[in-house]
Amino acid sequence: MTKGILISVVLGVLAGGWILPEAFLEASGNLLIVGLCLLIFFVGVDMGREGTVVSSFKKVGPRVLVFPLAIVMGTLLAAFIVSFFLPITARESMAVSAGFGWYTFAPIILAEYSAEISALSFMHNVMRELLGIVLIPVVAKYVGFVECTSLPGGGAMDVCLPIVEKATAPNITIYSFITGVVLSISVPIMVPLMIGL
Repeated sequence: MTKGILISVVLGVLAGGWILPEAFLEASGNLLIVGLCLLIFFVGVDMGREGTVVSSFKKVGPRVLVFPLAIVMGTLLAAFIVSFFLPITARESMAVSAGFGWYTFAPIILAEYSAEISALSFMHNVMRELLGIVLIPVVAKYVGFVECTSLPGGGAMDVCLPIVEKATAPNITIYSFITGVVLSISVPIMVPLMIGL
């Protein structure tokens, strides 16, 4: 599945750069939303067919929130440590990492602060999601099922949800979805908070 996604990305880049007409490219944003909604719909159908969604959520309960909160703290701590080796301040590094993979939103918030930091945020968050797509099956196999949901950040609830489902067990999709939701909700709070420190 990961190979198929990577091939699709490469083909998309080639088609967008040299083949498809401008009119199609203008409509691609709407097509992307429709495609993403269909993708999540079919993941939901698969989860519903398993019949374990409600029971899994009841079994885990509020403890499911501990994992995304640990991801937030771990991400910010790592960004703080890495800032000592980068030509940016600790607050800039933490603000960039607080995008949690949401590459279309976090850079917009940071654009008011600095175009350079905004561009860095975009690249960081795109790379987080792409590396998540590639590494989810590897981490699921060699580290753990729940741990792999941390890789893509907010993408754990949408783009990477089918990959998590394929690489892990059906009950892990609850962890993945909740992780993605909590991290996405955190972005508009944490990015301004970090850059305003």
